[in-house]
Amino acid sequence: MLHLVMSSPFASRSLEQCLAHRTAGDPVVLLQDGVIAACTQTWLSRLQGVPLYVLQEDLQARGLSALEGQSISMGGLVDLIAEHGSPLSWGE
Repeated sequence: MLHLVMSSPFASRSLEQCLAHRTAGDPVVLLQDGVIAACTQTWLSRLQGVPLYVLQEDLQARGLSALEGQSISMGGLVDLIAEHGSPLSWGE
């Protein structure tokens, strides 16, 4: 299952809950304020080994660079959804 995390890990527990409930191998996409997790040392160890994608447009909008994960465009997100089916969204 594809997981979408939209909230900053410093403002909500969405990413923490996602990581606790995902099945091994399930990809996670960080978008909106969720991209902050891929840019901070605090979350790097927790995200290692997770198939992780980070929406490039949201990184750019916030002036950030990802330290972890593969940057994808909106088209890449559409491709992931087509490949994995309806995603599970995490966010408040």
